[in-house]
Amino acid sequence: MTFSPFLPYFKKAFRLLAWITLISFNSAYAELPALGDPTLKNFSTAEEQKLGLMFYRTLRENLSFINDPQLDYYIKNLGQKLASHSDAANNNFKFFIVDSPIINAFAGPDAYIGINSGLFLSAANESQLASVMAHEISHISQRHLARAINESGNSGIATFATILAAILLGSQDSQVSQAVLYSGLAGVQQSAINFTRSNEYEADRIGISILAQSGINPQGMVDFFSTLLSKSGDGGIEYLRTHPLNSNRVSEAQDRIKKIQLDLPENSQDFQFAHARLNVLSNKATTIKDINLTQVDDISLYKHSLELIRANEHQSAIKELLTLSRRNKHPWIKLALADAYRANNQTRQSLDLLEKLSDLMPNYLPVTLLYANTLNDNNEPQKSISILKHQLQVTDEPIIHKTLAQAYYKNGQIDAALESTGNQYLREGYLELALQQYDMALQQTNLSTSTQQRLQAKKENLTKKQ
Repeated sequence: MTFSPFLPYFKKAFRLLAWITLISFNSAYAELPALGDPTLKNFSTAEEQKLGLMFYRTLRENLSFINDPQLDYYIKNLGQKLASHSDAANNNFKFFIVDSPIINAFAGPDAYIGINSGLFLSAANESQLASVMAHEISHISQRHLARAINESGNSGIATFATILAAILLGSQDSQVSQAVLYSGLAGVQQSAINFTRSNEYEADRIGISILAQSGINPQGMVDFFSTLLSKSGDGGIEYLRTHPLNSNRVSEAQDRIKKIQLDLPENSQDFQFAHARLNVLSNKATTIKDINLTQVDDISLYKHSLELIRANEHQSAIKELLTLSRRNKHPWIKLALADAYRANNQTRQSLDLLEKLSDLMPNYLPVTLLYANTLNDNNEPQKSISILKHQLQVTDEPIIHKTLAQAYYKNGQIDAALESTGNQYLREGYLELALQQYDMALQQTNLSTSTQQRLQAKKENLTKKQ
């Protein structure tokens, strides 16, 4: 009798499959209203929302994410730009970057879309990255996963759980992912596999339309898929295991693009800066090379400056960023300079620069967050609270509430800090933790009547959702 080398991974995956399947058939679901697409008789929108939240929380608990405000802003902004031109423009899309070298992207229930850093860095321009995102958005807009689960019943739930396990394990080891995915899909009927292929063609067709309407050259879809196909011989492209790709798909996409004949841009400076930043953040062992400041291009100089900051060579980074800021006005250069000043204990220079940036770009989230954190570090929480509360009038993100909680703690407002942490957990989907924070806030002394009423109302609303 022989034992598979993947046995430990299978055990982990099967535990995950059993957990998700049990959740999916929880008796509480029977009480949910049948919302959304009337053709989905066995899988309502409310059920999809619960499964989506569980999907995202499972990813969060098992994978490393790129938690960088600037990259988060870029990927969400690009994603929303594309999604606004889809049939699901009113959906609450959630875009995020997984810190994994595996080339993969995936769409989960309830419009959760993940992009691995390996795929992002494999894209040569914004058109190529956007093509993958538009494809995943199309899966959401056509409700491909929801329909598969609805039509397949138990096997659909199990198939989704298998794919989730493959995503989790594949972020560490692509061979393990392949073994788990293939073993799980082995029992799926051929008709279901064919349905998946038809979904891919449909997502390509709709994705091309989304790209064109968003003002992005759809040629990136053909170029990127061609690149993936050329690298698929060694079996190392995780994306191709959940997104079947062949030369016919690439040819058909190319034919569709030729009929559009639009002269649209393939790249943007935002993508170039984001690509350089992600390259540094995801590469833990970069060797810093000497460069000529007058000869190197702007993106290379920006990347080199970030590497210097990470290596604690702050003075050199400041020198390079000052040179770069005189010839390029992209805000991420000034943000990097402010970060270098801050790391070099030149807090006043950092705050002066961030204040000017905040005046020029009010409510630009990356500026607001770095400004607020620097104010907190400099024991100026009151000003931090002010700019964060103003930001919340425009953008309601968990990280804003998290930073606001830190400012309140610095300012000695414990009840407000606990409430803000509760708000953060609520927006992240952790209802139990949010309730705990609101409870602790209510236990604080000298609360005003309005604060007590507000916290009590939040508790009651949360209790109804559970």
